[in-house]
Amino acid sequence: MKKRLMACILVITMLLSVGATTVFADDATTSLVYDSQNSFNFSMTPKSKEWKNYSSVQLKEMLNIPLSTAEKMDTATLLKTVLDYPFMIDIFAYDNTTQGFEGLSLEFNGAAVLLQRADLTENLKTIYKNTIEKMMAVETKNNISDKEIMQKKFMESLFVYPKVSNMLSQDEKYAIVELSKQISNKFQTSPLVMERTAVTAAAPGDILGYGYVYTPMLQQVLVLRLQDLTSADKASINASYDAAYPTATRLGTATYNYNCHSYAWYLASTGNTWWMNDPSAYMSGGGYTQVTPPQAGDKVYWTNTHSGIVYSVNGSNITVTSKWGAAGLYRHPINDCPYSVIIVKTFWRR
Repeated sequence: MKKRLMACILVITMLLSVGATTVFADDATTSLVYDSQNSFNFSMTPKSKEWKNYSSVQLKEMLNIPLSTAEKMDTATLLKTVLDYPFMIDIFAYDNTTQGFEGLSLEFNGAAVLLQRADLTENLKTIYKNTIEKMMAVETKNNISDKEIMQKKFMESLFVYPKVSNMLSQDEKYAIVELSKQISNKFQTSPLVMERTAVTAAAPGDILGYGYVYTPMLQQVLVLRLQDLTSADKASINASYDAAYPTATRLGTATYNYNCHSYAWYLASTGNTWWMNDPSAYMSGGGYTQVTPPQAGDKVYWTNTHSGIVYSVNGSNITVTSKWGAAGLYRHPINDCPYSVIIVKTFWRR
């Protein structure tokens, strides 16, 4: 234990003394240089004038990369492409980012191929190091864009993806966390936590407590109280989702205070303070019956993924109110959301 502690201390000492680069020493025989010019150019972004002319379903189809194209890209280029993908933010709309990446892979070939690359971890370390160095070089948060903050969060989410995390040594995890803390302290953003490595303060999404709520039939449902996002992260997430989903109206800010299941099944209020991972009790003897067609007030359940409340029904046009993971509370067309259209949806009524 002492040897590991001394090793971690040595890594951090080296990290801080040489500009936070030592732990990511490059292999001279391997090309891990981040080439910002060598990437896939998306035909549209949320800043494009024509973006608002399409639904998110149409946009995701238009922006998807052919599988053969993704497979031919080197990993550094593919990683840059995935980080630039306009709907990369969808990973934060799930109960955790591991689920988010799996959901993203259903709709974006670039992500599906990237997550299978054996050299993803090495490329990610290099790009993350370069990003942190750039952010540390600027004087104030005013010199950092929301996009840059979000891309840092994307990379940190990749670091905790099991296939990537399992390739990192404990020293590397410690060093990555320390790099994240430097940026967090400088720009008041949320730090990365990897297996609680050397971090004593609670980070966004950390469990602070447990509780129970009850279905109409008095079945217990486990709920969690989670550490919330920083104000800076809330602003970045709000701006990113608002831009990506122009047909959706945000009714509440990004927060870890509550999620989609808790909002839909327990308490439909932005004052809700419970996060619910599993709402299945409500649909299995908890007082709700599956129905069709839906009507206003019904619950809608994306199998094993998401919940919402039907706001209105006009023929085949269904509008839903739902909380998008740690992102905001939105009112949106039922398919205009971060969740794949291939996921089966069912409707439930009390």
